[in-house]
This record gives sequence, C-alpha cells and structure tokens, in this order.
Amino acid sequence: MEPLTWAFIGTVIGTVVGASASIITTVITASNARKLQQGAASIERSEKALEFQRNNLLELQDALSAGMRLIGRAHLFDTQQFHKGGETGRTELLPEELNQELYNSNRELSILTERVINNPLRESIKNLRQTMTEVLMARAEHESFTAMKNAHASYEETMNLLGKVLREHY
Repeated sequence: MEPLTWAFIGTVIGTVVGASASIITTVITASNARKLQQGAASIERSEKALEFQRNNLLELQDALSAGMRLIGRAHLFDTQQFHKGGETGRTELLPEELNQELYNSNRELSILTERVINNPLRESIKNLRQTMTEVLMARAEHESFTAMKNAHASYEETMNLLGKVLREHY
C-alpha cells in the first residue's frame, strides 16, 4: 500500500479513537454529574424533613404547654363548680370561650402529634392527651384532682422525651 493510503487509514482510525474517547468521557462525566445531583437532592430532602420535624416539635412544645394551661383553667373552673354543687357535682358546664379554646387546642395537638416521626414520642403525646381529657371528664372533685395529677406527671414525662428527641436529632 502506498504511504498516502496508510496516512489516510491512520487519520481515520485516530479520528474514530479520539471521537470514541471523547464520547465515553462525556458519558462518564454526565453519569457522575447525575449521581452527584441525585445525592445532593437526597441530602436536601433529608435536611428539609429534619427541619420540618424540628419545627413541628417546637410547635408541639408550645401547643402542649398551652393545652396544659387550658386544662388547668378547666380544672379550676370544675373545682369551683364541684364546691358550689356539693354532692350533686358540677352546677355548670365549661364557659363557651374556654370550651372553644380547649377544642382548638386539642385539634392543633392532634394535627401536630400525627406529624411526629418518632414513635415512642408520638405514643407519649397520645397518652398525655388522653390523661388531659380525663381531667375534663371527671365527675367528682377527687377524680378531677387525681386526673390532674396524672396529667401533670404525663406532661412532664412527655416534655422531657420531646426535649431529648430535639437535643439528639436536631
């Protein structure tokens, strides 16, 4: 073969090899870029989820505190009613305003509770909400005091667990 033919074949082979190397490099680079982008997106989703949980738990602390304060107000009102009613029990139901505040507080607590990802904490909050309801359902003064004592103990336990979860994870 003539040298010109060899030169042409060499040029074609060189071009094919160079183009192939360029294509392979582009594919590898694109693949790595996609993997990095997916990793970054995954990290961003995780950070958003952690931020959501942290904000939810902080809101929950405030809501639990406000809810216990309302339970205390209801307990005080009921205690006064038990004293007025003597052995017959309460003479009046909760005032409409307090009743509505309790309803709104319970609704908010219910929503925030279901957003909690930590199962033991969520169960503790549900137990606390149940003991808070028992204060409102008491039919006698001694029942009300016992229920309030249980609610306070449950409140302290739940708030300690909530603080622990916040400190450990956020």
